[in-house]
Amino acid sequence: MKVYKLFIVFIFLCFAFSCAEDELPETNPFVILKPGAEYTQNGTSVPIGGQIKFGISAVGDGTAITNLTIQRITDKEIITELDQGMYIKTGGLDTTVTFVKGPAEHETWRFIIMNGHRDTASVSTIIYLGEGSAYGEIDYFPSIIIGFQNNTELPYYVDLHTGKAYDNTTIAGHEPSIDLTSYYYLSSGKSSPTLSCPGYETARYYHPEISSWSVQNSTLYDYETTDYDLIATEEFDAAQNDSLLVNAYIPSSVSGTCKYCYTDKIIPFKTSDGKYGLIKVLHADEFDTGYMELAVKIQK
Repeated sequence: MKVYKLFIVFIFLCFAFSCAEDELPETNPFVILKPGAEYTQNGTSVPIGGQIKFGISAVGDGTAITNLTIQRITDKEIITELDQGMYIKTGGLDTTVTFVKGPAEHETWRFIIMNGHRDTASVSTIIYLGEGSAYGEIDYFPSIIIGFQNNTELPYYVDLHTGKAYDNTTIAGHEPSIDLTSYYYLSSGKSSPTLSCPGYETARYYHPEISSWSVQNSTLYDYETTDYDLIATEEFDAAQNDSLLVNAYIPSSVSGTCKYCYTDKIIPFKTSDGKYGLIKVLHADEFDTGYMELAVKIQK
């Protein structure tokens, strides 16, 4: 009788394993870095602060691409510059990403994709440190004022590249350029003036009209630097090029929303098109009909 029971269990396990195999067949996703003069190619030397630009093409081999991870690998550390979930089935992944060269003598950049069956593919390239420095110019917008979700008098949406703000009557045609919005709420009972972006789900809850936009940009805010006040207001005020903007940003601690943005907070960010910047909170109300005033420095 015991032998019979063991045989039944064995048959069941074999059947379950066979079904799993049928449901998740082995696939072979594929990823490449695009050639061409507009992209940074393998073996290129780039001075510290210089732009690095990669074009990425990938297919999931019949199933959706669900994740893209980008790592910067040096002799001292592995930095995850991007770990982005997605669902791209038709046409595969076709995107461009930009970063800034760090101080390491050489950096290995690794690009890893995963598909819906959790199969992965990767490609790598090496970038060397060039001579001199290529830290660049910045734009400075000393005062941008935006209202929270229940403020009926002030604009809600900001193009961080120009410093312009829009409300629901002026936004038409400008949706693809919007990088930032804000709202106020209680987070676990704690008062939170909050910065967000169109690509973040909660922003669409507080500003429902965003859901109809054909382009919803995702800005990433570095909450570790923000939460621990790692940048002094004097440093922000003194910044004349993008060195501080780039080096203040910690890519392993980012989100599409930034909570607890009280007055005098300094917040590093990176826009969806790869521009680094800093926000200084000049004023933040703590009620949902209030407003925030921001000073912004961003790469040209």
